[in-house]
Amino acid sequence: MFFSLVFAISALYVFYSENSEKNSGDFLDNSNNSIITNVYSGDSIQQAINNTSSGGTVTVDSGLYKENLVVDKSLIIISQPGETTEAIIQAADPEKDVFHITADNVTISGFNITGSHGKAGIYYSGSDGNINENKLSYNNYGVYLNNSNRDILENNEVNNNSFGIYLKNSNNNQLKSNNVSGVGIFVGLENNATGIYLEDSDTNKLMRNTISKLWDGVNFTESSNNELNNNSILHNYFSLSLVNSNNNKVLNNTIVRRGYSYSVVLADSQNNTVKGNNKDLNTELKICYSFKSTNNTLEGELYTSKGE
Repeated sequence: MFFSLVFAISALYVFYSENSEKNSGDFLDNSNNSIITNVYSGDSIQQAINNTSSGGTVTVDSGLYKENLVVDKSLIIISQPGETTEAIIQAADPEKDVFHITADNVTISGFNITGSHGKAGIYYSGSDGNINENKLSYNNYGVYLNNSNRDILENNEVNNNSFGIYLKNSNNNQLKSNNVSGVGIFVGLENNATGIYLEDSDTNKLMRNTISKLWDGVNFTESSNNELNNNSILHNYFSLSLVNSNNNKVLNNTIVRRGYSYSVVLADSQNNTVKGNNKDLNTELKICYSFKSTNNTLEGELYTSKGE
């Protein structure tokens, strides 16, 4: 009789605890003592972010969420299904970022992020972040890193934005296996869509990305000591441009030009290395460089521009 009573009380306690956790949307992950907050369709993601302490996790169920989210603490924010087409976050105000992140150590994973016509799908001014497995489309900027360092952007699908991935004053980041594309060379709000743009950003690594069907594929401006390795830069009008950028390594990439454009353009850029590209293609790289672009190591068909 005693043991039956203990068993009944224990079962009632478990049942109550499980239902309490489910109704509140929060439960404790005993593996790391962090709070996990679940967001279901019709709930507010921002409210879950506000109610979750730093170091916690917010999981989002499938559905359409019309919000502009502000993240000012270290969080993991992931979609519950793990499918980017199922958890959609659309800008409620198209003139604001969908995600505006100012904290370090933030993870954004598994979302379809869209509708920020004036700003970014993900704006990140923190550091040590992880942005992976997202779909970012129909924003002004897909991802905008501003003074943001040591981030990893991996396996994102970034298409039909004015700027796919934009780095400004951001160093030591890794861009790996992202697919950045448009629907043709005239894409974007001003018909000049760019795939990956680095401005005043150094020592970043771009590896195994595909950048295609854009007006400007990859552009380094005032950006040095970066590495562009094993990427596919395909059918863009301007494939790769280095402007006032030094000591970059462009190695083992596949670059397919559009029309009569050049594969690589160097303007006032020194000590860059362009080697081992297009090994598997019959077409030679066409490299155009200005007279002020000196001490570069270049493999390809070389042309000098008339300007400086």
